[in-house]
Amino acid sequence: MVRGDGLARSMSRYLIDRIAAAPNIEVLTHSEIVALSGAPQHGLEKVRWRNRRNGAETTSAIRNVFLFAGADPATAWLADCGIELDKTGFVITGAKRCELAAEAAVNALESSIPGIFAVGDVRAGSIKRVGAAIGEGAQVVAALHSFLADSLVPTHGPRRQASE
Repeated sequence: MVRGDGLARSMSRYLIDRIAAAPNIEVLTHSEIVALSGAPQHGLEKVRWRNRRNGAETTSAIRNVFLFAGADPATAWLADCGIELDKTGFVITGAKRCELAAEAAVNALESSIPGIFAVGDVRAGSIKRVGAAIGEGAQVVAALHSFLADSLVPTHGPRRQASE
């Protein structure tokens, strides 16, 4: 069930193709779940959904529901921060934000503001997979340590202490 016109606006082409190739999946557009019913000892037993265009409701015996939510980045709060976003609101990081080849060495997870990093689905160009997001989360720890170490090295005079 898709609340809008179809899957293309909010899902990767890979997933759309997999769904289209599955003979046991039917995509219902302009539809939304309005009720789930079942018993604790049996789990989910029925799902009721509504067609958003005509209001018609359908109930069917369904034992599993998989929810795909959050395909749109929740980055509106970054609007006044100076962090560069792409046209769809994803945070632009690393080489994608660099205009000069010499700048391409910048950390792949760093935003347009030095020391501000983005990982996972919110990052423009990410592959939108849980495993990749976990890896990026681990990777950014090293990037943060490096950034902080570099920022503590003064350009002139004695080395500053971290507490300064």
